[in-house]
Amino acid sequence: MKRSLLAALVLVGAVALPVSNLAAQRRVVPFFGGGVASGNGDLSDDTDTGWLGYVGFDVPLSLTPGLSVGVTASYAHIPYKGSFNEAMNIPGLFAEVGYVIGERSSFPVKPFLRGGLGLEVHKYDPGSTAFREESETGLSFSGGGGLGMRVASVMVFGGAQYVTNGDAGYLAIHGGVAFPGKAARGASRTLRSVFAR
Repeated sequence: MKRSLLAALVLVGAVALPVSNLAAQRRVVPFFGGGVASGNGDLSDDTDTGWLGYVGFDVPLSLTPGLSVGVTASYAHIPYKGSFNEAMNIPGLFAEVGYVIGERSSFPVKPFLRGGLGLEVHKYDPGSTAFREESETGLSFSGGGGLGMRVASVMVFGGAQYVTNGDAGYLAIHGGVAFPGKAARGASRTLRSVFAR
């Protein structure tokens, strides 16, 4: 009887431990950020540097440390040169895959890669010109990378991202903040030992 009970407890523990680890690591990590954006392709003609803002979330995949899937909503504003206030406004929604290189490394600064596919609307604002407003919706690709650094329960990051629909796009230099929660005790001890040197 005792052996059966012990065997059952061991079996339940063996099943419950990976499931609890999986549940703990599959938390949602929100983030937001912004930066400067410059037009490329068809958007490189007669345009000035504009701005980009974005918000989204990632879901870390516990089976592969550093790998995550997520969704990003972005809005870019690329102004045209001149005094007519013309601009291309580009809202977008992307499904992306991210990878943090050396996720389990003790080094506090970690490089990352990110890319995905989504939908963008290129909305031409004629400003004070006599032209008409126009908009075009289509598939777009995003890809880029950068560096992130964990500070307590926050990840501060910066990088570059290129977004294009094949004809027109923009390159953004950006920074932001993610909220992955508190680091594991072992990781925090490692960080303290690194900064203490």
